Amino acid sequence: MKYLIITIALITTLNLNAQDNFTLNEGKVTWQKVYETKKSKEEIISYFKSSGLFKLFRVEDGKIIATLRPQPIDKDDKKIAGTLPPALVVKAKFAGTVVIGLKDDKYRVTYKDILIVGSGEIIKKGEKQPFEKHYVNKDGKAFRISFNKKPKTIYNLAFNQTFEIEASKKDDW
Repeated sequence: MKYLIITIALITTLNLNAQDNFTLNEGKVTWQKVYETKKSKEEIISYFKSSGLFKLFRVEDGKIIATLRPQPIDKDDKKIAGTLPPALVVKAKFAGTVVIGLKDDKYRVTYKDILIVGSGEIIKKGEKQPFEKHYVNKDGKAFRISFNKKPKTIYNLAFNQTFEIEASKKDDW
C-alpha cells in the first residue's frame, strides 16, 4: 500500500511538472512552450507579424524577436473566471520580450522580461513593473506561494492563448 501511494504521488508530481512552463533562473522568470503547427516558417513569421501583438518585430538568425504590446487577461474565459482570479492578475496587463524559434512543423515561444502593466486600478495606468516583483521571493530563488496557487495557472492559460496560432476553420458543410 505504501508503494502504491508513493507511485501515485510521483506520477502526479511528474504530470504537474510536465505542464509547468515557468522557470526561475537567477531571479528571472521565463515562460516557454513548444507548439506543433502545419504552417511553414514563412507562414509562422507572417502570422505573428500581422497579429498586432507586437510593438517591435524583427527576424534574425531564423528566430522572431519581438516586444509584446500590453495584453489583458480575458476575464470572461470560463477557465479563468472559474478560478476566482486575484485582482492583480485581471486588473493589469502583461507585456515583455518574446523570442520565437522556428523549425519545420513547430515553433518555440520563449517569453522573458515579463512585465506587469498597470491599468490604473491597482498599479498606476501605464506603469510597468517586473513580473518578479509580485511573484518571486525577495531572494530570487523561488516563486512566492501565492503565485503557485492561482496566478500561475491563469498566466499559463493566458500566455498559451496569446501565442498559439489558431487553426484556420474550414468552411466545409
